[in-house]
Amino acid sequence: MFTLNDILQGNNGSVHLHNRTAADPAQVFPSVQHNSRDVGPGDLFIAIKGAHTDGHHFISAAARAGAGAVLCTEPSNEVVPEFLQIVAPDVIKALHATARVRTQRQQNTTLIGITGSNGKTSTKEAVAAVLSRKGPTLKTFASYNNELGYPITLLGLEPQHRYAALEMGAQWVGELRWLCDTIARPHWSVITTVGAAHLSYFGSQEQVATAKSELVQVLQPDGIAILNYDDPNVRNMKEKTAARVLYYGLGEDADIRGTDLGGDTLRGQHFTLNYQGQQIHVQLRLPGEHGVTIALAAAAAGCAAGVSLEDIRAVLESLSPAKGRCEIKAGPNSSTLIDDTYNANRQSILAISRAMQATSIAPGGKRWAVLSDIFELGPYARMEHRASGEALGGLVDYLVAIGDEARYYVEGAIRSKMPAENIYYFDADIENGSELEAAKHAAAALLKKEVTNADIILLKGSRGMHMETMLEML
Repeated sequence: MFTLNDILQGNNGSVHLHNRTAADPAQVFPSVQHNSRDVGPGDLFIAIKGAHTDGHHFISAAARAGAGAVLCTEPSNEVVPEFLQIVAPDVIKALHATARVRTQRQQNTTLIGITGSNGKTSTKEAVAAVLSRKGPTLKTFASYNNELGYPITLLGLEPQHRYAALEMGAQWVGELRWLCDTIARPHWSVITTVGAAHLSYFGSQEQVATAKSELVQVLQPDGIAILNYDDPNVRNMKEKTAARVLYYGLGEDADIRGTDLGGDTLRGQHFTLNYQGQQIHVQLRLPGEHGVTIALAAAAAGCAAGVSLEDIRAVLESLSPAKGRCEIKAGPNSSTLIDDTYNANRQSILAISRAMQATSIAPGGKRWAVLSDIFELGPYARMEHRASGEALGGLVDYLVAIGDEARYYVEGAIRSKMPAENIYYFDADIENGSELEAAKHAAAALLKKEVTNADIILLKGSRGMHMETMLEML
């Protein structure tokens, strides 16, 4: 929630009101929308010129949907004169400036920035759920974690919010620091992992670590850096921050530590949560050891906020996987299907595959990995796909690869001595939508023919491969 005055004050004379000599600076906007189909009564519609779509063509649609105003570079002639059009030389910069001013008015809210190569969204959801036990908590919608999502989330602040769990992504070194300096610095930061994600942008995993560390470098001495002790790249970020450090993880020196892991790795493990001499037993519904790590990150944020271990346990035990992130569903022929279609990189593929491997199945049951291309790897694409395929050799029984660079999964699986008859490759030009869907249909037909009720199927690929379309096929 923010006002017209936030826009005017933040942009300090660089914006003007089209065809209006005056407007009420106290006008309130409930939220910001960049898609005219999502506009609700009173919202601010931001007209962005993108690579494929120009939001200025939808100003009239936003006005008809009840928008309170539009922020644009070129006013529309297709709206009534009374409709407020705020004209700026750069809509994104104006959005950032508005979010900065609005956030500065919210002195009673603790901002928690959350980043990492894997688990950002699930960790954000868990952190927000735990902190909600202490007070009203704002959280990033879905995975809106970029230069648009970060300010849009902050403009959703309301006076009662005590915490804001803010997912923050990056595709270049300096981006996180830029977001913090331009819009708002978090008071606490949570770092999940450093892995081989977005290598086409960063160039190396070392550069990924450098980029993620920016979120702890910007913290003030009275801030808190919540770091994954089990990831050496994250653990070493302690040297880059002036803030107090809280380690979470399974390692002996973690401040918030998980011990005595056991139970069903696919449907949720149990563990003992340890903090400052206190212990409490937790039974999760999140899959894999990475589910325990997500829970420990949220527990660390809760401990920092003074949430009791009993309340932390109650929240952790209520968590379930986010959409498309390790959801357990019914598969073909009464098999078990893991819907992990939201996104993929090598580390996340191996994490859920290890959970599959550790799960007991009925005699004769098999483990299937159905994988499509991993995007944004640049010159590392062949290496990362092949390394994934090679590691799968000891974790799954069958590999079904779909796409173009997915052929390198096959190379790796063969190197790992996976039997050739257990490997299936469905080639497709990923730029050709119909060809890609045909490959998915062929893979689905294979699975429906071969899979039994004792089998487990993992379905996973990069966001742009839209592996979720296979769910209906199966």
